[in-house]
Amino acid sequence: AQACTALRFAVAGTPREAVADHDALGPVALLADIPAERLGALPEARRLEALAAQRNGRLAIAALAAFCRTGSLRRAAAELHLHHSSVAARLAQAEAVLGWRLRDPEHRFRAQLALYARLLSEAADV
Repeated sequence: AQACTALRFAVAGTPREAVADHDALGPVALLADIPAERLGALPEARRLEALAAQRNGRLAIAALAAFCRTGSLRRAAAELHLHHSSVAARLAQAEAVLGWRLRDPEHRFRAQLALYARLLSEAADV
């Protein structure tokens, strides 16, 4: 059961994204107990889908995920191998669509939860 839960958090992509350790997930693993259709129906997850559908939207989501992971614009830029101004522009696009102020810790937390909800709703078949 733990392996299946961790697998839902793993995504195709870089080796860092393709591996998920159940123990390292901590309480976030509990999100996998929520049915995928409920997670995908959350307004925040739907707004992420709307962002993904926009021009460069998937790039904005990647920047958002990196920013939430690292907590820093410059570290997110380094992780994505981009200039920090490129990441800032992508985050501005995400903020405009999602209605969040990513400098606000509560909004970053909501963004991270929405990213997990989107990920888990897409990994429903695992």
